[in-house]
Formats: sequence, C-alpha cells, structure tokens
Amino acid sequence: MPTRARSHAVAVSTESGAYLLTVEDGAKKWRKSGPMLRGESVNSMAFDSKQGRLYAATHTEGIFVSDDLGKKWKPANKGLHVRKVWTVELDPRKRDTLYAGTQYGHLFRSESGGESWEEVGGLFTAPGRKDWGVDWGFGTTGLCIHTIRVDPRNGKRIFIVASGNGPYRSDDGGATWKRLQDGVMDGCPIGAGENAPAIPKPDREAKMEEHLKQVHACTHKLEISKADPEVAFQQNHCGVYLSRDAGSHWKDVSPQPKARHGFPMVILENGRRRAYTVPAYQGPENGGCTKHNSCIRGQLAVLRTDDDGKRWKKLTSGLPSGVHTCVLRDAMAAGPRGMYFGTTTGEVYASEDGGDSWNRMLEGVGRIQGVSSFPIP
Repeated sequence: MPTRARSHAVAVSTESGAYLLTVEDGAKKWRKSGPMLRGESVNSMAFDSKQGRLYAATHTEGIFVSDDLGKKWKPANKGLHVRKVWTVELDPRKRDTLYAGTQYGHLFRSESGGESWEEVGGLFTAPGRKDWGVDWGFGTTGLCIHTIRVDPRNGKRIFIVASGNGPYRSDDGGATWKRLQDGVMDGCPIGAGENAPAIPKPDREAKMEEHLKQVHACTHKLEISKADPEVAFQQNHCGVYLSRDAGSHWKDVSPQPKARHGFPMVILENGRRRAYTVPAYQGPENGGCTKHNSCIRGQLAVLRTDDDGKRWKKLTSGLPSGVHTCVLRDAMAAGPRGMYFGTTTGEVYASEDGGDSWNRMLEGVGRIQGVSSFPIP
C-alpha cells in the first residue's frame, strides 16, 4: 500500500470565522476549507499533532476544539471564566497540557486537552501586576495576555506578554514570575533625537521617561528560538530587541528609524535562524496613513534579518505596491513549508524561499487576525 503524503496546513483566523488551507507534499495547489465557526471572532488557532486536535481562540465565546480538522467544533470552556481569549499555546513536551491567554490579563492552564481549565494564580503576584489595571481597550487590544511561549526543552519555563506591560518569564511552571525589561527601558534613539520628539530640552527628560514607560513597555510580540530557547526576539511599539539569555537582558537590533514600529515577530529555522517582522508604518515618508494609528499604505514589505539584527533586508518581490492595510501581531507564521502572513484587508501571502519572493494564496476573507502553519501527520 502506498504511503500517504504528509499534508501541510495554514490556518487563517478572521473576525467572522476561520479558514484552513491544506496541501500535500509535492503538490502546488492548496485546498481551502471554510469558513468555519461562522459568526465567531477567531483570533488565533493551534494544532496538537499528537491528538490531531485543532484549537481556536475566539473573542466571542472562548475556546473551540475540533478533532476532524474543522468539520465539527465544540466549545471547551469549563473553568474558563473569561471568554475573550487571545491565544492558545501547547506545551510541546507534555501531552494534553496547554495554556490560554485572555482579556483582563488572565492566564489559564489545561492538563486535559482543553476539557477543563484552571487559572495560573501565581501571575497575580508577578512584579508590577497591580499596575496593570482592569482594562483600557478603547477600541484597541486592551489589557490581555496575547502571547504565550513554552520552552521546548523545559516545560516549566513559560514566557508571556501582557499587553502594555511587557514580557514576563516563569521558571517554575507559573508559580513565580520575572519581568523582562532590562535593556528595553534604558533609552530610545528616536525619542532622544534632537528633532523627534519636538520637545523643549527642559521637558525632554520627563517626556522621555513617560515615553519609555508607555511605549517601550508595550511589547507587541515575543518569539523564542526552538533550536536555542535562550534566544528570543521581541517587536515592541518602538523597536525590535534581541535576547541571548531567555529575556533577562535585551539589545536593540531595530531596523532603520522609520521602520521600528510593527506588530508580528517570527523566527524561521531551517538550517539557519532568520527573523521577520512587518513594519506598521509603510508609505509616504514611512508615516503610513495620517488617518490611522498604524497603517501600511503603498508598497507592502516584509523585513528579514539573517544575522540576529545586524542587518535587515526589505522583501517586496511578489507583494503589491498599492495597499492600504496592516498586518496584526498574530497574523504571521513560519511553517514546515514556508512563511505566511495575512492582512486586515483579507489577503494571505506565502513564500517558500524564505521571503525572497511571495505570492497571494487567499483573498476576500475580511480582517485577518491570526495565521498559523503546521504539518498534518
């Protein structure tokens, strides 16, 4: 009997449902399934290859699970007392263990494949936790745990990002936490410049302190290396930073000054480590669009570094030059077959050569909030 070719999947999460794109090894044409979970605002999806189970984190009704790649879904919210869920993260070493990050800065853990959840109470005593507040959305992300990463070599080491309050790490399974801001809050070459911001010198020191606390503490995405979990990148509101000691210390490795602000951060490891981000200000004079807070207008571009931030390359081959869009924090992913990202105007772009060239693989699906990619055994 011939061996069935392994399939690859790209899961696309939108504010009105989700889609699954699949292709088998050696094939070029992707098959589209969906929309699934119609009416649900799906923020991100994750796949457990051991169980063959697909998880969807939604802003409307918590977490859903599917054991047949999205044909049928059931809610998985027992014990999950906050139903606006931003992300689901699997423990790569421990079967049936996963984490969920929610609105209001709550972190939950399930050791039953999502059948029931318990809150990780140790986070309530994390440094600065009392300063997080309750919620301050005003139409934006608001207070939430939007990023969770589990060390693939040590399941007790967990990284999270609390929106507006930066990254944290636990080395004991969530009992205690360390705030990871050393090197990020030291200064800002943009804010400290003579012309930006245009602040009288007597007021500059106070304004800079305010800038660091409000802007540099706002980490948009954190990614750790699977090959070397001591290496981490973060994209925050004002730059890209690199750590070689699991986030304990950070170094500014940002692209050129006008491309420091962005949302996604992805590491691709296929013989070598490459890191990617998408600047949120693209367009005339890198100011994007004056009508929107973060906006790509004109040429759509991805930035890549092959040397941990020493140099960045602008990647545009195959990407359109007349867009008015944005790429959100969860809308970029590296998979076994390539790189993928989605836009708020409903397009998904793919690259199978590390970003040197891109092609559009999906369009017309509405605001894309999350993109993930994984093999299907």
